[in-house]
Amino acid sequence: MFGWVKGVPYLASLDQPDFVFEDISDLAPFRRLQGAGASTPGAAVFAGLDMGEAKAEDNNELGQFIRSNQCVAFFGGTTTNTVPVAMFSDFACPICRVMDDRLTDLEESDPGSFQIIRHQLPLLGVASATASRAVLAADLQGRYRDMHARLIRTPVVTDESYVAAIAESLDIDAARLCADMQSDAIDTRLSTSAAIADVFGFYGTPAFAVGRTVFMGLMDSRSLKKLIDAEKENPCMAAYNSLQGSNLNKKHDTTWLQT
Repeated sequence: MFGWVKGVPYLASLDQPDFVFEDISDLAPFRRLQGAGASTPGAAVFAGLDMGEAKAEDNNELGQFIRSNQCVAFFGGTTTNTVPVAMFSDFACPICRVMDDRLTDLEESDPGSFQIIRHQLPLLGVASATASRAVLAADLQGRYRDMHARLIRTPVVTDESYVAAIAESLDIDAARLCADMQSDAIDTRLSTSAAIADVFGFYGTPAFAVGRTVFMGLMDSRSLKKLIDAEKENPCMAAYNSLQGSNLNKKHDTTWLQT
């Protein structure tokens, strides 16, 4: 089912997909799934972000917000009654592509049973960061899914001119997309996802929050469905719904997480 990165024996066989959870201190109601699967390790979560003193202070404040409002940070302003599934991925991570396919297949086989909220966590270099900025910029034109579907199948995203050519092929405004890629709005989205990863210890990709359960790495489709089903009484639902419209939620806008 799922095993540790370096080959520690599985917690359970495919014939008995039992889960073992560990509560996360100071981050209730979240719990960690023991025995996370193989993942692609990355650099430090904030690597490549030029942080002066003011920026570091902003990130400390963001971290405090996330610790106080974990469900909102993970899942944003979603208002559906389905199980929210947050996925943190890097376009250069091959395991992320496998898990993206499994989630997409599950979504197609059982529509409406869960909602995917995708976070970009570019840990694997400049090409990863460029692809992440491109897909987030496409979201500002309502084309997140189209750009994501193309880039997840692209071996190497070289530079902005390459991204612009892809945008044009998808009938996306390429000039606007390239400008938006360098905008404060995109910086905020990447910083927020990086801060969540830092708080929850996501040092590689893929990483997930399925309802209140977090884990990193591979999981087979059968176990993934079982975990989603187990989270249908997700306590996060009441937590983030109760925070909609709060002053703190307005200050740290998370409505964009509904992609």
